[in-house]
Amino acid sequence: MSLDELYTSPQIAKRLGVTRQRVDQLVDTGQLPQPLGKSGNTRLWRASDIELALAGNDPANGRLATPNWDKLPVPDAPLRLDVDEVLTIPGAWIAEPPCVHVRIWRGPVAGTRRTVVFYGALAESHGIIVNFAETVARSIAARYLSVGEARSAWWFGFWPRGFPRNELSIDYVSFAFPRAGGSGGLLDALLRRGSRDAWTGEFEQPVWQKVERTDFARVLGSEPDLDYPPGTYTVAVVTALAAGQRPAVVDFDPRQLRTQLRHLTSLHDYRQALLAGAGERPGLPALPLLAADGHANSARIAEALGIAVRVLVPDALGAVEDYQRLSTTNDAGSTLVERQFQQLSQAEGALLARYADMPDDQLSAGAVYRALTTVRTLAAALSDQAETEGEHADPVLLEALSAAQPELVSVRHLLDPSLIDDPGPSPHAVSTLGAAENAYLATISWWGPAGGDAHRKAALLGHVWEKDRDDLRTGYDPYGRMVLHNPTTGALAFERPRMLPSTPYPDNAEILATPGNMTAFVLLPDGRCDILPTDPRYTFDDITWGYGGTGPDVFAQALAFASLPHPDPERPLTLNDRPEHTRTAMLEITEDGSQHDSFRISVATLREAASHANPRDVQPTASGDATEVSAR
Repeated sequence: MSLDELYTSPQIAKRLGVTRQRVDQLVDTGQLPQPLGKSGNTRLWRASDIELALAGNDPANGRLATPNWDKLPVPDAPLRLDVDEVLTIPGAWIAEPPCVHVRIWRGPVAGTRRTVVFYGALAESHGIIVNFAETVARSIAARYLSVGEARSAWWFGFWPRGFPRNELSIDYVSFAFPRAGGSGGLLDALLRRGSRDAWTGEFEQPVWQKVERTDFARVLGSEPDLDYPPGTYTVAVVTALAAGQRPAVVDFDPRQLRTQLRHLTSLHDYRQALLAGAGERPGLPALPLLAADGHANSARIAEALGIAVRVLVPDALGAVEDYQRLSTTNDAGSTLVERQFQQLSQAEGALLARYADMPDDQLSAGAVYRALTTVRTLAAALSDQAETEGEHADPVLLEALSAAQPELVSVRHLLDPSLIDDPGPSPHAVSTLGAAENAYLATISWWGPAGGDAHRKAALLGHVWEKDRDDLRTGYDPYGRMVLHNPTTGALAFERPRMLPSTPYPDNAEILATPGNMTAFVLLPDGRCDILPTDPRYTFDDITWGYGGTGPDVFAQALAFASLPHPDPERPLTLNDRPEHTRTAMLEITEDGSQHDSFRISVATLREAASHANPRDVQPTASGDATEVSAR
């Protein structure tokens, strides 16, 4: 049952295995919270309140009981704000160490000492306060609290307005505290030295409960700063406020308008130079590369750059309109943060207006496709220049071309939804070399990288651990895809395709995959080994099997895309386009079996299952080819 649902007395009695009279006694003695209200004669409780109270009444885990927000003692005087800092959180599984805004209040309340820990989801690393709640709490305790204070503190998480929702949100967070061995003094000493090992297992099983802003103010005896304007709850802002700057003044550009304008200007300047017939021009180092093949090629590139600007302009105009609206709106947080919005120069405004007025008939499906192909070719050439520090490198133009590519794909899909575009390979690394991966390695030609492929190798290297980079060898598979492999450590990275195979797979080909590697391979009877492509019209491309979920669904889509026939290969069918019994067959094949066993099925068996009246009659096995089984 969802914690957002409501419990009745009979449901609570069933949950506890007691009588309804016993539930009444537990409510009367304060061991269970008071009901939220009534529906007729039926009393109702928030499920989250009951579950938190039950967790708090379990002496085995040391979880604090949930406060009764309506009856909690109010401080005689506002609690003292002792900590107001940004804290870096070590140990979170994120590339860059994330940060949280930590505020801690302390003071006497009704004869006891109250400590309130309030940690905020900064815009730079907002997801960690839920996904890494235990790590966040442990880091805060190690920096600011004694062991006893960490266990008895009231913990709250804060989400500002604007993300992930429009309204601000405060959560009471209850942790379980298993009993620790040893003396508190020793643990406290370890904690003060910043040893995370001293707190291993100390913060467990976090449970969240929404708290009203007024209730939190009662906890503190004062109203804290909460009204950060959307997009401004950042490290720089909270640091400025903690230092006494009020309001904090910030350059406000969350939609990256400044970057968009730089990209648009770069694309436009190169287009103008090509149209003027220039082969070189100061400030445009990549121009000789773009104009190298004569007038016809320059005209084609100029057309592509113009369309690239055109598809990028709407987002920039949207940012301009958004900033104009926000700048004229009175925000509740204006006393905290003064936002200085990115402004257009006269030339930038004229540039946006010029391309926004481009006739729509210039954005045909064919023109956009030509532009997409050209932009991808230019981006690859500039990536090589950047990798080799070539004289024609231009990082701003490369960024602009990279930003334009997804917009060009999106516009082409709008113009003709039935067409698909080759998004290029998806770099991927595997963790275990199984039968499928070893069969693939046996087909690789170990040479290279070829000239012009520096950017491809750089993309693959980004998926290889530092410890595996020594002794890497570079090769190409039979389809021209780059492969990196370390024979000593077994590290393997390759370019995973997202387009139909050049020729249909024969019936006696086999599809094989190793658990955990998120990729399937196709063993062909002529000795080659292909990588099973995934359908580029879907966002995800990691495949799994053996359960119902996203990974098996992606696998089913890929099997149908790559192995089943298409009446028109230029407009391949999606899995949803196929008959219901085919969809059912593909999903049953990928959802059945064990996710911990290798997957193997022949293409012939797969095609038979897709066309069979009862798809349950044909299934793969983990140990070999698919076999006939009786219907269930």
